[in-house]
Amino acid sequence: MKVQKAAVIGAGTMGAGIAQVLSAAGIEVILKDVQQDFVDRGLANIKRMYDSRVKKGTLTESEADFLFANVKGATEYKGFDDVDLVIEAALETIEVKRAIFTELDKLCPPHAILASNTSALSISEIAASTKRPDKVLGMHFFNPAQTMKLVEVIPGLKTSAQTTETAMQLCKTLNKVAVKVEECPGFLVNRLLFPYLNEALYLLQEGNVTAQEIDKAAVEFGLPMGPFTLFDMTGIDVCAHVTEFLYKEYGQRFEPAPLLHLMVENKFLGQKSGAGFYSHPAGHIPKKDEPKQINPELENLLAQAQKERPSVSAPGKFDVHRVIMPMFNEALYAIQEKVAAPLDVDVAMQWGCGLNRGLVSLAEEKGFDWCLSELDAQQKIHGERFRPAWILRKLVRGGIHDCKALIQEPVAAR
Repeated sequence: MKVQKAAVIGAGTMGAGIAQVLSAAGIEVILKDVQQDFVDRGLANIKRMYDSRVKKGTLTESEADFLFANVKGATEYKGFDDVDLVIEAALETIEVKRAIFTELDKLCPPHAILASNTSALSISEIAASTKRPDKVLGMHFFNPAQTMKLVEVIPGLKTSAQTTETAMQLCKTLNKVAVKVEECPGFLVNRLLFPYLNEALYLLQEGNVTAQEIDKAAVEFGLPMGPFTLFDMTGIDVCAHVTEFLYKEYGQRFEPAPLLHLMVENKFLGQKSGAGFYSHPAGHIPKKDEPKQINPELENLLAQAQKERPSVSAPGKFDVHRVIMPMFNEALYAIQEKVAAPLDVDVAMQWGCGLNRGLVSLAEEKGFDWCLSELDAQQKIHGERFRPAWILRKLVRGGIHDCKALIQEPVAAR
């Protein structure tokens, strides 16, 4: 099925970005929200996106105006009776999403695909609120949707192969990189990213290395920014919510570091609150390579966290693999559960996180035997956060020490 007309539910940052991406591909879009001022703000954001492209010279003014005209705002469901696709980008609560999908199921034509941009919630549960679960799936765009290339395409239990294929092909049309991900809490990228972020917190609590040193090491490893810069940019409260959700779903290896809830309790939420792990003075735009200033209250919070749960320090000098290995290990858990193909794990981390080297291909450099030895050693010190995925032990026992045994044809749409 070719998507010619679409609707986006939610005119916030993500919804506006998704609507812009659809409109740029020549697709007619209805951008809906519950209040007109929300809709107006979303349309203004899309106009700014197109104006920016005109300034950069990638579009002429007439081309930008033509594409922007593809988007129409709405506060009602008028016009939904002939859409081919709806992408919901509303509040990240299951009750809100189920209510929206129940309404969409009644109003949209039988052939229409209903997609959710949720970053973690159950696609199957959302689909169960409709009479067309075969046409419901997840299409998780990354923020900002107008520039980030990755889309996780997540079928639910009853999603048809045709619906999944239509979504994958649409991503190609939108000039996105789509990775098919089997439904699981956190899907793929967030599931891998948050053990890394959480371990950085535990490491910082131990008091032997600074936030700046951890951030610097992560960038040198191949990430575009360090964990504490990412915490502050994303919002520490948002990260805490996701971490708690994953802990509830997966158990001990996702147990949140005490420092995380202390940051939220003290309202140090990152850039949006003026301070997180670093200070963010109002009106100050840091210059490139300008050293970040640590939040002066962080030392007190670290002391509280250490008192709440004393940390056991690992012997020896800090090695960046301390924070990378939980991410690598979770990738192996996802592979053994067939959540994604091995090469697609690397594709997703490249385009979703900016990691310029493959997690799976880390074994090319170190070998699976080294990775297992490292995880075993860390598990003895830090417990369940480092319990190795059984597939890793299986490979090492079989005398396999590189990633060739994991490599298979990826299902990502390039």
